[in-house]
Amino acid sequence: MNLKMKEESTGKQSIKLFVGCAPNGEDAETQMVLEYTAKKNSSMPVDITWMKHEPAGIWSGWKSETWATPFSGFRWAIPAACDYKGQAIYMDSDMIIIGDLAELWNNSWNDSAIIQMKGDWRTCVAKWNCQRAGQVLPNIEMIKSVPNAHQQLFSAIQQRPHLQQSFDRQWNNFDGENDRLEDIKILHYTDMASQMHLKRAIPRLQSEGRSHWYDGEVREHRRADVQELFDRYYQEALDSGMKVTDYYSLDSKDWIGYTKESQKDYKANNGFDGSQGQ
Repeated sequence: MNLKMKEESTGKQSIKLFVGCAPNGEDAETQMVLEYTAKKNSSMPVDITWMKHEPAGIWSGWKSETWATPFSGFRWAIPAACDYKGQAIYMDSDMIIIGDLAELWNNSWNDSAIIQMKGDWRTCVAKWNCQRAGQVLPNIEMIKSVPNAHQQLFSAIQQRPHLQQSFDRQWNNFDGENDRLEDIKILHYTDMASQMHLKRAIPRLQSEGRSHWYDGEVREHRRADVQELFDRYYQEALDSGMKVTDYYSLDSKDWIGYTKESQKDYKANNGFDGSQGQ
């Protein structure tokens, strides 16, 4: 019996969605938009796990000082978080879900892959075969204890193509690329310098006496229609009753400390670097 048939035989199927985010609400605007669009546009129930530094449990004790974001390495823990059973989807929080996630969830597996992704090198949206991954990945405690485990595992996956399976690139579209919005399934506003939520997140955090984890240059997004799409869904989420403050505690005693690599010298790696006029 293959994985898809197992899932369907239960009669109660939900999409397991794991989302990387900062622990103290730095990414709250992105979380709200992602959750709203995932549930609005999916024909199946969506069960979201926010992967963020925590004082105890699987998301605690990580060596993250070499990570570009506060959550870069957490994606490698998803098979363990699922007890090495079934499948799960991972994505960064800076995503707008335009397509039906059920389509990605039901995308069939080949005979050897542990991960589905865009091409052979971008895991910022990925679907895990958790059982197979458990047969290949190191022990979770080992992964947590090595600062550059994220980079090492990423390189190891690249060098073992039989572990990879590509899906439609529109499930991880970088900043609109050169495509029409109606053709995009997941819009990943991955150029950190032009992320649309920063115009709201930075003033909000400043009013709370804090700063955003992204410490590089901030500029306008290269596509006005992408900014407008984010703004529209942001307002729809608020109108539906969602609140940015649902995603973090306002009490500083609850805030979690963490380390990460500075992005002061950040250069976009999505092929559409606004600083280069592309």
